[in-house]
Amino acid sequence: MTRRRFFCDSLDLPRETLTLDADVSHHLWRVLRHREGDVVELCDGRGRTARAKIQGHRQGRVEVELLAVNREEPDRVWTVLMVPWARSDRMDLVVRQAVELGASGLWFFEAERSRYALEGSRKDKRLGRYEKIARDALCQSGRAWLPELLGEDSTEEVLGRLGREPPREDEIRILASETEPRESLLALWRRHPHARRIVAAVGPEGGWTDAERLAFHGRGFVPVSLGRPVLRFETACTALLAAVGVLWKQAFSHQS
Repeated sequence: MTRRRFFCDSLDLPRETLTLDADVSHHLWRVLRHREGDVVELCDGRGRTARAKIQGHRQGRVEVELLAVNREEPDRVWTVLMVPWARSDRMDLVVRQAVELGASGLWFFEAERSRYALEGSRKDKRLGRYEKIARDALCQSGRAWLPELLGEDSTEEVLGRLGREPPREDEIRILASETEPRESLLALWRRHPHARRIVAAVGPEGGWTDAERLAFHGRGFVPVSLGRPVLRFETACTALLAAVGVLWKQAFSHQS
């Protein structure tokens, strides 16, 4: 699909002109061949969007005049996907599609059966790559809010992000599981149709260990089935977020 927006670091300050960064400027000016007088759309990943007119191109940077700045509210259903580290190309796809589907957060971690682990500078470098992918996906999809990207070293650490308290009344926690007992997402929605906070976890290629299942259960996660077929890791992530979007987000929009 045609890219409709360009990313800029901030649209917070009330100002009339803005200089875009080198990468965005190169794509806008050299690749897409925009020129002076063209009107483009900008976003900052924190809900602000703007219409802007190109004023010129100096020293590798595009300068624009802001015509109007607007603010879009975040999704009224807050959604976090907990994702074990996996091969780079598969993770790239997960990040891109999660942004398109409106994830509020992506929490990466090393599961017990993860085939990949990242620590220190390697983890920081990978998160930086995901940030860039997320920005590109944000512009392509026309969304206005970047997800929170976090990286942890273990299942225990990523669960610690939730604290020790049980889920709030308006929160559900979902564990994609290939083993019984489990229930369908539709059945879970029927029991909790008004949930406004959803935390969902997808297991690594090797599946969850018994210890991990117990840990998730202790934090209030409900095991669910994503259907009879055995899904690839990246497919499971996309299917789960898409189902959440249909069952909770769209249903909530129709109720409002």
